[in-house]
Amino acid sequence: MKQSPEGGASRSFLSRSVPWVLTTFALIVAALAAWVRFEFGEVTFEQVVSNFPVFDLQSVGNPMIFNQVVLGCVLLPILAVGLIAMVVNGRSGRGAGRIHIGWLRVGVPLLAVAVSLGTLASVTAFPRYAAAVLADRTFAASYLPPAVTSIPARPLNLITIHLESVEATFADEAVFGENLLAGLDRATQGWADYPGLQQDPGGGWTMAGLVGTQCGIPLKSPSLALGLSPNQAGQGVRHYLPGATCLGDLLAANGYLNAFVGGADADFGGKSTYLSDHGYRIDQGLADWVAGGEDPANLSSWGLSDARLFVHARDTVRQLRATGKPYNLTLLTLDTHEPPATFVACPAGDGSAMARALRCSLQAVAGFLADLKADGSLDDTVVVLTSDHLKMAAAGASYRAELTGVPERALLLRVWSPRPVTFSRDRADQLSLLATTLELLGFGLPDGRAGLGVSFVGGHPLAGTALELPEAEYQELVTSPSTQLYRQFWQDP
Repeated sequence: MKQSPEGGASRSFLSRSVPWVLTTFALIVAALAAWVRFEFGEVTFEQVVSNFPVFDLQSVGNPMIFNQVVLGCVLLPILAVGLIAMVVNGRSGRGAGRIHIGWLRVGVPLLAVAVSLGTLASVTAFPRYAAAVLADRTFAASYLPPAVTSIPARPLNLITIHLESVEATFADEAVFGENLLAGLDRATQGWADYPGLQQDPGGGWTMAGLVGTQCGIPLKSPSLALGLSPNQAGQGVRHYLPGATCLGDLLAANGYLNAFVGGADADFGGKSTYLSDHGYRIDQGLADWVAGGEDPANLSSWGLSDARLFVHARDTVRQLRATGKPYNLTLLTLDTHEPPATFVACPAGDGSAMARALRCSLQAVAGFLADLKADGSLDDTVVVLTSDHLKMAAAGASYRAELTGVPERALLLRVWSPRPVTFSRDRADQLSLLATTLELLGFGLPDGRAGLGVSFVGGHPLAGTALELPEAEYQELVTSPSTQLYRQFWQDP
C-alpha cells in the first residue's frame, strides 16, 4: 500500500519539529534556572512556588520581574531556536547537511531537557523538598496555637517597622568599609539591641518574614498544601492562612486597632488578603498613594519612596491616637529592595546605589522616630525595629561578595519600650518574635509560647519545645512540609 503524499509530509514535518521543540523547552528551563540563581541566589522550593510569576501574574510586585521571565527566559529562547531551525531546515531542504541519524536527532534534545530540568530542580531545592514530603515529617506536635492567658491593665501601643533586606551585618566596618547603619545607631541610642536574631528556617522573602514574625510559623504555600494550582498562589488566594492565629487576630480581639502602611502594591504576594484576614482594618499601599496624587518622582519600580512613606506614617499615627484605642501599626520599607531606589530628596553621598538607598531609607526612619519622641508617642508605645529577611546575596545583587564572606549573618532587632527590656537568651529566630512582642506589650502567654516560638524576654524554659533540639534537627523539623497542619491553616472557612 502506497503512502499518501499528505501523510508522508505530516510525518516529515513532525520528525523535523520534535527535536526543535525539545531543544526550545530545554533552553527555556535552563534560562529559568539561571535567572532564579542570578536574581535570588539560594532559595527554597516554597519560596519559588510562593513568588514565581507563572503562578500569579498579578502579584509579582514589579513588572520588571514578569518581563524578565517572559522576555528573557521564554520569548528569547523561542526566537533563537526558531531562527536556527529555519536556517538548518532551509539548508536541509536544498540537500545540504541533511541528517539521517534518527534517534540521535531526538536523543540529544531529550538529554538536554533532562539536564536542564535537573538543574532547575537543584536551583529551586526541589530534591530537598521532595525528600521531606516522602518522609512525611511534621512539626504539628511542637506547634502551640497562639493564645493569651492575661491582658495588661494599661495596654501599650505597638509600632513594628520591617526594614526591607536590612540586616545587622551592615554595621560591620571590616566587611563593608563603613558602618552602613550609623544613622540608625544614632536614632536608636538607648534602645534594647538584640544581636542574635536569625532568619527563620525556610524564610528569606517579605511575606515569609511577615508571617514568621506575626504567626510564629514558617510560610508554606497553599499550592503545596492544597494542590498545585495557579488560583491558590499569591494574590489568587481568597483567604490567607485563615486557620492560623496571628498577632493581628490576638490584638484585635483585645481592643486594638490594627493598621498597615507600606510603599509597595498592597496585593503583592497576597499581603492585603493576609492583613484583612488577620485583624487589620487599615491597609495602605501603592494604589492609595497614586490615587492620592503622589508625585511620580517619589515612585520607583517597586513603589513609594521611604521618605514619603514615613510622611504618611506620621499621619496614620495621629489618626490612630485620635481614636483613643490602643493601636498596632505595621510599617514596611522599600528603598533597599533590589534594584535599590534613590530619589532626588536623598543625599547623594558616596558608595554604591544600595549604600545611598540604605542611607536615605534609614534617614527617613530616624526622622519618624524623632517625631514619635518629640510628640510623646513613645511614652506609651513599644517600637520593634527589625529586618523582614536577610539581604539576598544573588549573583546580580548588591554586596554579594561582602555577604558571602560573612560566616554567620544576623537580622536587625532593636526595641524601644517605656518599660525596661531584658533579653533572656542570646539566640532566637523570627518565629519567636510573636511571643516576644506579646510579652513586651504585657500579655501573658502559656509558658511564654506562641506558634513554634518562645518569648526571649521572659526567661522561659525551652524544654518540651522545638527550640530544645540541636540546630540541625530544629532546621529539619521547621522546614518539614507538615502538610496536614497547613491544610488546616489554609482551608477556607
